[in-house]
Amino acid sequence: MQQKKHLYTLKAGERLKQQKKIDALFLSGQKISLGEIRLVYHGSPSSDKASLLIGVGVSKRYFKKAVHRNQIKRWLREAVRLHKIPLQQVVENAGKNLDLFILFTGKELPDFARCQQLVQAAFLRLIKKWNPGQ
Repeated sequence: MQQKKHLYTLKAGERLKQQKKIDALFLSGQKISLGEIRLVYHGSPSSDKASLLIGVGVSKRYFKKAVHRNQIKRWLREAVRLHKIPLQQVVENAGKNLDLFILFTGKELPDFARCQQLVQAAFLRLIKKWNPGQ
C-alpha cells in the first residue's frame, strides 16, 4: 500500500481568490476568533474531489502602509503552508470542500513566530470543530 506524500506547498489552485466565493464565505460562513486571528470558514459537500481553499487578509484600518499588510499576509501564507497538512487530511477524510479565510485583526505588527503560533492554534481548533471525534 502506497502512502500519499504531503508537500509543504500552497499552490495557486489552493488559494481562495474568486470574489464570489469570498463574498459567499463572509455571508454564510462560521467564525472562530483566536487572539489576533479570525477564521471564517464554510464547508460544503464535495462534488468529486475534496478541496481546501485558503485566503488571507489584513485590515487597512490598523496597518495603513501596504508594506506592512503585505508582510503580514506573506507570513500568514507561509504559516498556512507549513501547518495545513493535518487540516487537509481531515477535509479529505470527510470528503467535503472547505473554504477558509484568515483575517489578521491585531493592531501591532507581529513577527513570523507569532503568526505561526496563531495559525497553528487556529487550525487545531478548527480541526476539533470540523472533526469532533478526534
